[in-house]
Amino acid sequence: MKKTFYCFMVLFIVLGAFSPVQADKSAVGDLAEDWYDKDLFEGLNNKKNESASMSREEYAVVLSHLVGVEKKEVIEAVQELNSKKVNLKSAIKHEEAKSVLSEFLAPDLEDDFNQLKDSNKPVKRIDVLQMVDGFIKGYYYKEGTYKEQEISGNAWINSDDVKLTDSNIDGNLVITSGKDILLEEVTVSGVVYINEDIQNNVKTIDSDLNRIVVYDASEKESDWSLVWSDEFLANDIDRSKWDYDIGNWIIGDDGEAISSGWGNNELEYYTDSSDNSFIEDGNLVIKAKKEPVTDKYGSYDYTSAKLKTKGLFSKKYGKFEAKMKLPEGKGFWPAFWMMPEDDVYGPWPTSGEIDIMEAAGEDPDAIGGAIHFGEEYPDNTYKAKDYHFPEGEDFTGYHTYSVEWEPGEIRWYVDGKLYQTINEWFSQGKNQGDKYAYPAPFDQEFYLILNLAVGGWYGGNPDETTEFPGEMEVDYVRVYELTGRDYREPVEPVVEEETLPEDAKQPLENGNLIYDQEYEKEFTIVDQPGKALDQTYWNFVTLPDFGGEGHVSKTNVNGETFAKTDITNPGNALWSLQQIQKLPILEGHTYEVSFDAKSNTNRTLMTKVSGGAERGYANYSGEKTMNLDENVQSYSYTFKLNQDTDLSARLEFNMGLVSSAPVWIGNVRVEDITDEVKDNKSKPALPDGNLIYNGTFDQGDRTRLNYWELALQEDASADVSVSEETREAHIQSISGEAEPGDVLFKQNGIPLQQNQEYELNFNARASEERTIQVELVSGDGSVSYTDPETISLTTAMNNHTVTFQMPETVSDEEGQLLFKLGGQSDEVYLDDVSLVDKAPLKNGDFSRGMESWSSYIHFDAGADVFVKDEALNIDIVNGGNETWSVLAEQSGLSLSKDVSYTLSFDARSTSAREIEVTLENAAYHRYLSKKAALSTEMKTYEFEFNMTADDMTSLKFLMGQFGEKHEIVIDNVSLTVN
Repeated sequence: MKKTFYCFMVLFIVLGAFSPVQADKSAVGDLAEDWYDKDLFEGLNNKKNESASMSREEYAVVLSHLVGVEKKEVIEAVQELNSKKVNLKSAIKHEEAKSVLSEFLAPDLEDDFNQLKDSNKPVKRIDVLQMVDGFIKGYYYKEGTYKEQEISGNAWINSDDVKLTDSNIDGNLVITSGKDILLEEVTVSGVVYINEDIQNNVKTIDSDLNRIVVYDASEKESDWSLVWSDEFLANDIDRSKWDYDIGNWIIGDDGEAISSGWGNNELEYYTDSSDNSFIEDGNLVIKAKKEPVTDKYGSYDYTSAKLKTKGLFSKKYGKFEAKMKLPEGKGFWPAFWMMPEDDVYGPWPTSGEIDIMEAAGEDPDAIGGAIHFGEEYPDNTYKAKDYHFPEGEDFTGYHTYSVEWEPGEIRWYVDGKLYQTINEWFSQGKNQGDKYAYPAPFDQEFYLILNLAVGGWYGGNPDETTEFPGEMEVDYVRVYELTGRDYREPVEPVVEEETLPEDAKQPLENGNLIYDQEYEKEFTIVDQPGKALDQTYWNFVTLPDFGGEGHVSKTNVNGETFAKTDITNPGNALWSLQQIQKLPILEGHTYEVSFDAKSNTNRTLMTKVSGGAERGYANYSGEKTMNLDENVQSYSYTFKLNQDTDLSARLEFNMGLVSSAPVWIGNVRVEDITDEVKDNKSKPALPDGNLIYNGTFDQGDRTRLNYWELALQEDASADVSVSEETREAHIQSISGEAEPGDVLFKQNGIPLQQNQEYELNFNARASEERTIQVELVSGDGSVSYTDPETISLTTAMNNHTVTFQMPETVSDEEGQLLFKLGGQSDEVYLDDVSLVDKAPLKNGDFSRGMESWSSYIHFDAGADVFVKDEALNIDIVNGGNETWSVLAEQSGLSLSKDVSYTLSFDARSTSAREIEVTLENAAYHRYLSKKAALSTEMKTYEFEFNMTADDMTSLKFLMGQFGEKHEIVIDNVSLTVN
């Protein structure tokens, strides 16, 4: 019988159509014969009775056949488990055999496959036969092509040169060993388990594999469970997992180009071509090539690829890792990183960025990990750290890069070695009085990105030493969920009240942290890399890498001492020429920077307070661009240090790139005004005009109730809370027998002006239908400025609008908004509270100078914007390259959906020309975009438009892109509801 079976089997192998036996055997003899024929017991005495006990050596032989390893590897596992040399001829017990088998199984399979018992009974052959036969229904142990397999259960491959085609496996597929394994048009309903040692020996073509798990049997217990991966087994990149960024420019939602070089001065043009990204030998290869390409925005000398999972896969919290090797060479910038699926908190980087790994190609000995956060660019900041490889290693070899991201903590690893932990960050939008509640912005879903950039700020541009093409090879990308324990609870960073240590630089008697305001001491000239800055007095920095050339001198302006910087070459960066003084600043403290400055023409000056190289040049204050002209003007800005205390921060005046025009700077002061801020009870309107702080209940500490107060009168009771999920104020346990005014949910410190009309907007609902009241009252609560307005609530969240008129003769810098909730016990939910002046555009006649207005002059332009004779004057020397190179604007205009508005203004120009007039939001979406043809006569221009959404907008007069010198005058600007 056996001889006949062997002939039959050999015939099918030759024909390439061998189908393993799949049916369960009822008789022990048939079961044994079946698995003996499959060589599972090859090398053993198969005349033994199936009830005979197995020796350790026999068990090692069977296991070596099953998982495709040498017998000695199994014997070594036996020895290690016993911690001593054992008799291999003695019987192996169930407990020991079970432990040995677990050393070679995927952890997820141990319970399903390993049916051996936790006992000291000897293992019999029948135990092993039943265990194997009960799990494996399709067994591929010899080379061959196997077609049209229909497996009702699990399949197992442990041989070289196995080709499985046009087959269905209704269960798991386990691949323990082998080379040149191909799955073509194979469907697996369960999980495909692949031994990590052979993962690149498995290829797939047009197969539907539900999920792939590459396992390392030596890794047993883990808190992390795989939820998403790409092992790059297919011939082509899986477009159900990866999408592409194309081009070189960031493109806005309206399709307009915003910034070239992806905002990083990158040189490459990203493509989705198979020349730049493809699968090879089980790896994703991203190839950067030196070749010309042109699109409608410009021409580029390099191509590469940038793959992303946006719209396909994103996750909040987890472990994210990739195994890869990177190209060496100046100008290569490979990266594995994450961006928010939705910009929940606003434009970059207020919604965050997580850089798992990035590298500068000219430095193969190190990689970096970072997060970007803070306020909207350019007021952003980041935290980062480099990992340096051990001697003899670098990033050109394969390494595993990962982050473990939990609520309130992110940890960075290389090859499993922890090298950085960060748990302090913040996010704050432009129209907020406080930061978003921690752990924002890293409490939302992020997607994955793999790319190989060429050039840019991280490692500079390629040079003659750079060898192209450069290749970034990715073995796999895997994402895990934390299942072995609960995610950690976020712990809000505590800012302890600090004072300057005695050995730190101290403020002068007048509170100024800047020494030598009169420039009596010589500047320290820093003109070479590595030269240290003076820690106390003024420095003048012109590093050769940035090409800035000039000198600084002391001079007299209007009887006061100034530092004058003469510029012979503005260089290639704003920081090509810098005037710097170091100073100490404390976390949580607020500072005011003030100074006087001028030039001999129109030009800009960028100033900021930042960290030094040891802090990654962290931006503490945000970049402040000041418009200078030939007149001395005073400038100031304030900032709160939301990062770690820095006793060696830098006040920078950056004078490079823009112009060769000289700069005079004097009367420089930096003062700690923290106590003044705390004492100020009145809150100015936010930049968007809203007088209510934290009306969205997502800011401040983790209660998300900053600026709000629940006040109870008499014996009334109530509680208020905000859940992280809904971020609505939830007022419950309300006294039903109380009067409405006995339960007050309120905000104070609201500046209310006489005779002004205010519009209150909010969303509200209740657990059952009920009413509430809203009212504006004085700061002490003694005077009601408006009659209480009754609002009817339902169980659905609805928007409510109430208009209030202040008395003609009364103003109050500390007014209060009251929600009166007493008298009914039903729960109340509030959200999106705003209070704005109904006349959105202010000071349109310029009778109050530049109040409510601002201007912007790009570095490629030269202009001066000022008010003269109660009209806006714009003197343009150079209009720059873009319409927005010279602009005047009023921001914070709250406009309503489906409302028709009319914008009107008077204007003239000394040269006939067109200007562009827009109303747009922070994302540059335009609700109005018109051109006005100006002449030398003052004319009135009117434009009607309909708002398509409720939005905060800015009115902008775009006056750049006009070559000759000329002057524009604008007056009587109004924005009215039709």
